[in-house]
Amino acid sequence: MGQGFPPCPVFLLPRNGFALMKSMNIAASSELVSRLSSHRRVVALGDTDFTDVAAVVITAADSRSGILALLKRTGFHLPVFLYSEHAVELPAGVTAVINGNEQQWLELESAACQYEENLLPPFYDTLTQYVEMGNSTFACPGHQHGAFFKKHPAGRHFYDFFGENVFRADMCNADVKLGDLLIHEGSAKDAQKFAAKVFHADKTYFVLNGTSAANKVVTNALLTRGDLVLFDRNNHKSNHHGALIQAGATPVYLEASRNPFGFIGGIDAHCFNEEYLRQQIRDVAPEKAELPRPFRLAIIQLGTYDGTVYNARQVIDTVGHLCDYILFDSAWVGYEQFIPMMADSSPLLLELNENDPGIFVTQSVHKQQAGFSQTSQIHKKDNHIRGQARFCPHKRLNNAFMLHASTSPFYPLFAALDVNAKIHEGESGRRLWAECVELGIESRKAILARCKLFRPFIPPVVDGKLWQDYPTSVLASDRRFFSFEPGAKWHGFEGYAADQYFVDPCKLLLTTPGINAETGEYSDFGVPATILAHYLRENGIVPEKCDLNSILFLLTPAESHEKLAQLVEMLAQFEQHIEDDSPLAEVLPSVYNKYPVRYRDYTLRQLCQEMHDLYVSFDVKDLQKAMFRQQSFPSVVMNPQDAHSAYIRGEVELVRIRDAEGRIAAEGALPYPPGVLCVVPGEVWGGAVQRYFLALEEGVNLLPGFSPELQGVYSETDADGMKRLYGYVLK
Repeated sequence: MGQGFPPCPVFLLPRNGFALMKSMNIAASSELVSRLSSHRRVVALGDTDFTDVAAVVITAADSRSGILALLKRTGFHLPVFLYSEHAVELPAGVTAVINGNEQQWLELESAACQYEENLLPPFYDTLTQYVEMGNSTFACPGHQHGAFFKKHPAGRHFYDFFGENVFRADMCNADVKLGDLLIHEGSAKDAQKFAAKVFHADKTYFVLNGTSAANKVVTNALLTRGDLVLFDRNNHKSNHHGALIQAGATPVYLEASRNPFGFIGGIDAHCFNEEYLRQQIRDVAPEKAELPRPFRLAIIQLGTYDGTVYNARQVIDTVGHLCDYILFDSAWVGYEQFIPMMADSSPLLLELNENDPGIFVTQSVHKQQAGFSQTSQIHKKDNHIRGQARFCPHKRLNNAFMLHASTSPFYPLFAALDVNAKIHEGESGRRLWAECVELGIESRKAILARCKLFRPFIPPVVDGKLWQDYPTSVLASDRRFFSFEPGAKWHGFEGYAADQYFVDPCKLLLTTPGINAETGEYSDFGVPATILAHYLRENGIVPEKCDLNSILFLLTPAESHEKLAQLVEMLAQFEQHIEDDSPLAEVLPSVYNKYPVRYRDYTLRQLCQEMHDLYVSFDVKDLQKAMFRQQSFPSVVMNPQDAHSAYIRGEVELVRIRDAEGRIAAEGALPYPPGVLCVVPGEVWGGAVQRYFLALEEGVNLLPGFSPELQGVYSETDADGMKRLYGYVLK
């Protein structure tokens, strides 16, 4: 077995000597490793996760040990060869039997080469080969493969930090070999067609400046002034920007739920009643109330920031016939079709006919899929209405796409979207998410076992049995273990129907003390989640967000048992600090050292109590809930586009939020995260919204170091040293 393999001529030889790619390994049974002679590195089966190998060589004994099942489960479709010096029957999953014949080694190497050739998705494959060509460029970008940076010490540090490849892959569209990202030609088009196939869309568009831009592309392609848009009040601000401010459409708002812990819930079930919706239309556009399809577009959050996931089939069956199109903003999901118990929620897997609405789905690939920050994608599923007047053709959508896309795209972002689709293709995508779901379940069980104060946001009991007492495999395969049963005390959401919503298993949601789950009322003592979040960050763990008495951790296939075990350990340590009433200087040294006078001699429980008492004094949980209930919506007196135009013209004044009651908002205002507008341009300040921001103002002054990020209102320090919130209103 000393015969060497000839090298695989897969990649172009660079003219500048720069080597971008190297041959992948061969994995082999341990007794075969030393006997294989190859230009490739040979690694033992136990030393690889099979992401770095192009072929596998096993023994007959290995073929009976379960390795073939393991290889099949990866979904990588690796060529597998069985080495045997005796005649054996070819097991299922084995490519061929080899015994040392030179021609067979050539077949093995050929299979490995073929695997490498088929491994990379279209755009990324072309990009890597193009970079290896080492062309001399006199085009943008000016750093010229990083050479400009290397002419200065700071630039050299910058170059070394990021590495050579990212600079070589940052190139101009002056060379057409990579295709065109704006008019979708060449390998760029092939990449998007491949993603559409993987995600079951008719067309897919890669967006390089986030789902904020993706939402604006869709809304700008569909909506004009005077169109009606059915609008989830939970929508991200980008939908307000695109649909209301840029397009000038008229919204019909759908009220949504908040629970006492501060979690963002879904739209009330009654909002999907046709007669209710037609009555809402009569209030804002009576001339359209009896039209067969009064809404040009509905914009619904398929999954909220806090993991409330909708049933897409229910949405389409109840309101689809009233809408030309539905945009499912899936910024916080996008992986649901790869998880069997979530698949029913995916609008892209639905069978649709000519009477259904056209479907758009926007996904923030960078949030929980495999993408660089800002990577997003638009999925278009509307071939079933092609030929109808309401159909949005590609050219019209692409016109809106080019309104928001840069003419100087960063190719690594586009390549990441391409690779993300490849990762999710077939069994590999399903396996990765199945492992993520199971790991999330195991982590919840560990928290339930270790912690007394912090509780996973799942049904505590299902069918008379504790949630954690069910096998993980059972919990991972049945959605009822994550479902919001209408009226159940544990979740505190109101207005839900049966099987309408469930908890995203890939959002690890925890509640903190402060709310009596049975009554929804405040308890005497509480631990605001922002204090826990600060502690975790002090100790090297970064949660996604927190609000009131809730905290969120995103789970992806990137997680490991060790990483989540560390989180559980830190939660348990913080509980011990609560029990011991540790000095604040010990628990939150960064906050204490920044504000030593304010927090001198404070203990952890003392801080928790003061912040909890602030919540209680303003009844913040009810204010937050009221802001998204129809009876408490701010009055709409002006189209948001008109209010924004007045702001741009300077027909506004900056006033204290305390004095803003009755004034028309010129800017939308919100805390970030979650990026959901509490007041929209053209609405009147007052009521729950005004009181909510005044509560935040009080917290900014009373508890420095815990100020939220606010947008659309401005914190300014007055002459008395106090910070006040201001906002722009129309004159």
